[in-house]
Amino acid sequence: MGESIFESWPKEKISRKKFVKLCAFGIGSLAVNSMLLSSLSSTAYAHPPSDIKITYNPKTKILTAVIVHNVSDVKKHFINKVGVGLNGKEIIEHSISQQDNNISQTVSYLIPDAKAGDTLSVEGYCNISGKLKKEIKVLK
Repeated sequence: MGESIFESWPKEKISRKKFVKLCAFGIGSLAVNSMLLSSLSSTAYAHPPSDIKITYNPKTKILTAVIVHNVSDVKKHFINKVGVGLNGKEIIEHSISQQDNNISQTVSYLIPDAKAGDTLSVEGYCNISGKLKKEIKVLK
């Protein structure tokens, strides 16, 4: 019958203290590598929104934004916050619990104070990692 792996193991004697240190080092290395792989895999598919399409209707005073964010599971990876700014000042912060669909999140807001020449901005935040901000000028 074949030789056991332990029979071919080096016959070197090591102290109990050295053995404990080697085991602790191995376990510590394994833990660090596991955490690193875990963090990399969770963010590997995380990404900010790829685009934001903003429209503003001066007659109705409605701003609509389509935040493009392709995901496979809208409950685990989604746009979780939208910020709206008027001339550089945040006027709306909207929290979201899950994305509308696998491709995008659409939001609409009444912005009664926007006038021709003003700048409206929309910033979309991914719940895992990243954000994107786009701006438009209000037309007459």
